[in-house]
Amino acid sequence: MTDKKNKNGKKQAQDEKLDETLDDSFPASDPPSHSGVTGDRGPPEKSPKPVKSTKK
Repeated sequence: MTDKKNKNGKKQAQDEKLDETLDDSFPASDPPSHSGVTGDRGPPEKSPKPVKSTKK
């Protein structure tokens, strides 16, 4: 019986530590997705438009 109480206490302590860590990490450092900035790099360069052939 003592083992079960000890395991429950250890599990509860781990859960509390995890909850505290999660609380400390909020808000995340990532910008919101609606801000238009979604990464640490600019947009990729656009490739030139293909030239249409006039041959038939």
